[in-house]
Amino acid sequence: MIAFNADINDRGESLRNYDSAESGVVELSDQIYQDSVRESSQSFDKSGGVKDAHLISAGHGPKVRIWDYFGPAYNCASKERVGKLGDGGKWLCGVRTWLPKRSNCVVYSFGSKGEVSFELGVASKLPNCEIHIFDPTLTPEQKEMVKTIPGAVFHDFGVGTKDGNESIARRLTWIQKTKLVYPMKTLSTIMNILGHTWIDVLKMDIEGGEWKVFDNVFSSFSVVPVGQIQIELHFLGDVRPVLTFFRGMQFKKFRPFSVEPNYYGRTAENARNMIEYSFVQVGNAGRLETG
Repeated sequence: MIAFNADINDRGESLRNYDSAESGVVELSDQIYQDSVRESSQSFDKSGGVKDAHLISAGHGPKVRIWDYFGPAYNCASKERVGKLGDGGKWLCGVRTWLPKRSNCVVYSFGSKGEVSFELGVASKLPNCEIHIFDPTLTPEQKEMVKTIPGAVFHDFGVGTKDGNESIARRLTWIQKTKLVYPMKTLSTIMNILGHTWIDVLKMDIEGGEWKVFDNVFSSFSVVPVGQIQIELHFLGDVRPVLTFFRGMQFKKFRPFSVEPNYYGRTAENARNMIEYSFVQVGNAGRLETG
């Protein structure tokens, strides 16, 4: 089966407090999600599991993609786009409901290549949030531009699987490469340095490096201290890290509420190989985890 469950501490606040006052909406949303996960898992098993790990269809035919098994099955009633239309903007949950109420709101943004419409949108819509931007690949001109974002702090290092210099030569060819190696730190190290115990929004676009980074995140935290995750995923020719990632997200109680293919790259292949996901962490009894 693709999905499996695990008990975690129930530390959240009820979705009913934020997204709806209607009785039963939280329970219905939870049931729809559980049914969808079960049906996708059964379909995956019925198709034979992974027949060919090097095919994005997992060998299940030309009209199937691995992403199809992990649709946006969770309903965030307050879903809202932040940033520009097209490549760069992200779908967030709670922009007008619970995030503005966070007195210590923290946003981490990993990877930008100088495209900061999302961060500018966060600064405009959520002025209560502390924004941290991490990207060691920027040019001097891009660094100066990023530093002009209201309330944002720029860090000239990235997120990695260990603390120290790291080569990104094996990431996708269109990644901006201004040096041979770059300073990296793990998410746990970054949070310790900055004195944060919880991240409300974590945005990541690191051109194929996400698979190993999240392996590290899953192994480093029994409960991932993040409320929601906006991430671009990149198929690198092997479905196994994709399945490992989604199993980890399910195990850590993250549910996808938005899925959007990236049509805006160099070729039409981007639409199937690169895809934007938004996840929210939901604990027991349909509660958003808010730190």
